Amino acid sequence: MADDWCQKLVRKLRSIVGGSTFDEASKRENASVVNIQMTFDLTRPTNPNLGLPPHAVPGLSTIKELVRKLKYKTVDELVGLKVELSSLERVEEELRIIIQEHGIQLDETVSNSGVFVFLKYGFLDIEFAVRNTALVPEVQRVRFLKEMGFLPDKEFVDDSIFHDAGLGFLEEMLEEAREGKLLFKIKLDSVGSYRGAHGVSEEKLLKESPAQYFPCEFIVRDACLTNCGLIWLNKHFYL
Repeated sequence: MADDWCQKLVRKLRSIVGGSTFDEASKRENASVVNIQMTFDLTRPTNPNLGLPPHAVPGLSTIKELVRKLKYKTVDELVGLKVELSSLERVEEELRIIIQEHGIQLDETVSNSGVFVFLKYGFLDIEFAVRNTALVPEVQRVRFLKEMGFLPDKEFVDDSIFHDAGLGFLEEMLEEAREGKLLFKIKLDSVGSYRGAHGVSEEKLLKESPAQYFPCEFIVRDACLTNCGLIWLNKHFYL
């Protein structure tokens, strides 16, 4: 393959140097000697950072497109709001009413952290599809990806875990952003009598019923409009 590429390059150079339409006499009259020396090191490894600073993660083209397409807006009016929810089964229904009062018309539920997360941590993490809203999520700068924890310095990336320095994850985010679906994400912390399990085994938690802790008061830790459901993975990470 390398030989074919070199041959094509040689033919291109010959066409540039000797491809004039002048007649032979004109060529002799304007003759000149051209010496061209080109060296190709085919053994040198390619630069994985694709133009980024030496300590940055690879994938400049992916990052550029992600920055152009990714949209995000914190719904400040909801952050810090205290709400009382009657039961875990009615969480989505009751939150819809509150959210729609702030001008965000919701569609189906995309994801719900569910019973186990509530019992283990005492919080709720829910994502809805948006039908309509006057609020406009904004295009973000590269700094936003850094602040959200998606662009770590190369020295902090464990190649044994992420051999591509996390580029595959950025590509997954980009695919989602390309779809252009608007989402509403909300995270609520319990401020009621139950704040999550401490030192309780998962086996015991699975036998617990959350009904005993409701009605329960929550405070909205974060709420946003975005076209990328993965956007909070590092900001609000949990297992």
